[in-house]
Amino acid sequence: MPMSTEELERRLLNDLQTLGDLVEDDSFHHELYRGLAGPRWFLDGEDGAHVAFSWKRAEEAVNNLRSEHGRAPLALAQTGGEGQVTGRVADALDTLGWHARPATAGHDNSHIDAEHERRG
Repeated sequence: MPMSTEELERRLLNDLQTLGDLVEDDSFHHELYRGLAGPRWFLDGEDGAHVAFSWKRAEEAVNNLRSEHGRAPLALAQTGGEGQVTGRVADALDTLGWHARPATAGHDNSHIDAEHERRG
């Protein structure tokens, strides 16, 4: 049985913590935000299950990663380029078993909103 959307989100966020030297490069954080904001991310072996972050949730994910490494948060949401997965981001996540596909038109049950939006 594939992981739930929440499990996939947790796994992706945990996997981001393992990116090593890339996390020390500030330009990577902007690329990572654009790559997380919108596309559907599929994990190998999960039978088509995927996760897709809202722009705000992608900003939160990147800033949580920055915080874990003693870096100040960035204003990233709606800064442009959302949905663009650079080769550097694709390669980094590919080594962890994650692969991006473009967002779908319409509602996606695997779309993850920002933390405050989910709490209601």
